[in-house]
Amino acid sequence: MQQIDFHFNVANRSLYACRLLKKVTGMGLACAVWSSNEGFLSRVYDDLWRFEDLTFISHAWAGSQWETDAAVVFSTDISALAARSVIVLLDECVPENWQQELQRFERVIEIVSTNPSELQNSRQRYRVYHAAGIALKAYDRSKG
Repeated sequence: MQQIDFHFNVANRSLYACRLLKKVTGMGLACAVWSSNEGFLSRVYDDLWRFEDLTFISHAWAGSQWETDAAVVFSTDISALAARSVIVLLDECVPENWQQELQRFERVIEIVSTNPSELQNSRQRYRVYHAAGIALKAYDRSKG
């Protein structure tokens, strides 16, 4: 992990994640998706089936029999995610043991909605990463 990208002011976090996963897998890159919120993570998982009628992105849960064949792997346990090109973080907190866990991934992307508490929590994560000397980039998605 050389850098963490923050995509913030996203109108619909789940739909944005699906579009981002489509773009990244379309580039031939394997992705991991993490959140400690199982309900929200399941929603994103399910939305990958239906966000576009003619789009199929192979995806599976970490530890399932389909994991090795999936372009995108989901887990609520970040340590269960094998090394992949990209990890998408969909959580309100910094992952436990984040410095060690995120090293397995070439690129790290945080997605943050317009929800005020989510924005506030993302600022705290940003400060944690910044204090550790991680290069950070922020992309305001309210501007197109």
